[in-house]
Amino acid sequence: MSESQITNDKIIIHPFQKPVYDRLCAIARAVLNVNRSAIGIKVRTCFLLIGPSGCGKTFLAGALASEMQVPALTVAVSDWILLGSSNRGGTSTWPAVFDFIERSKHLEGAIIYIDELDKCYHDSNWNAFLRSEIYSLCDSRVPVAINDLDGEKIPEHRIKAVKNFLQSKTMILAGAAFQHIWDTRSRPSIGFVASPVADDPPELPDLAKTLPRELLNRFSSEILILPEPTEADYRQMLESAANQVADTWRERFLNIGISRIKQAVSHKKGARFIEEVLLAAIIQERAYLTCTIPSEECSNNIAKHDGHEPELLEF
Repeated sequence: MSESQITNDKIIIHPFQKPVYDRLCAIARAVLNVNRSAIGIKVRTCFLLIGPSGCGKTFLAGALASEMQVPALTVAVSDWILLGSSNRGGTSTWPAVFDFIERSKHLEGAIIYIDELDKCYHDSNWNAFLRSEIYSLCDSRVPVAINDLDGEKIPEHRIKAVKNFLQSKTMILAGAAFQHIWDTRSRPSIGFVASPVADDPPELPDLAKTLPRELLNRFSSEILILPEPTEADYRQMLESAANQVADTWRERFLNIGISRIKQAVSHKKGARFIEEVLLAAIIQERAYLTCTIPSEECSNNIAKHDGHEPELLEF
């Protein structure tokens, strides 16, 4: 569980992400800049963002919060701790959500991002209770059990304030890979090329076979789909990132990246491709210095580089 601290100068929206990001911004402006409590009818403000692993779903949620200048809380389903349970002394998830809303209620709005939503559909008692708590969050309800924690009763006016903020000023965004759907919808390409060619992305009927209908009904029927990056997308990612890489590593960064693009497509690396290429460039540059410069001079050279290198990229 984390709160987003992304700043505008660090946001790089890649071309394959931009249509979804632009749509998210358009939705957020309507959801967060309108007094929904004055409408009189409840507005469905929960949206589902899907895409294969590594395509940047969590990053876009943080980038959206930065664009809208509102706080964001990311809650991963795999880390969710149910009310009334403990995980090595960890705090239950709902009280953390409650505290986040209370800290944000004086602001214009907030975004809550539920990550790894596809992990809550397995058949088990734990998942049944988990879905119940996620339903409460999507329905802007505060579970009654929150009042039974450690014998401390939360005043009704605090619960009402949190509920009102959820209903009137909070946008709920959930992300999931549904990786097995993407994998089964890939088909071999025609001819002698062995690499798979991505088929059409999954749609609502595909998801209905995977997730309970009562969960999908919590979200708007407009599903935002991030595609798998193509070779052209990886090349554009590389070129965009190269503009922000230190001069020391830029040439190596580009050379290594170009040589690994086909592998990235095949292994479905996604945005983490940039992180791996940058690390490889740094390792190669340090190895070159070690092999070509006497140890004392090498240390001074590295120290000199380190004193003038700008901040590394964050993805």
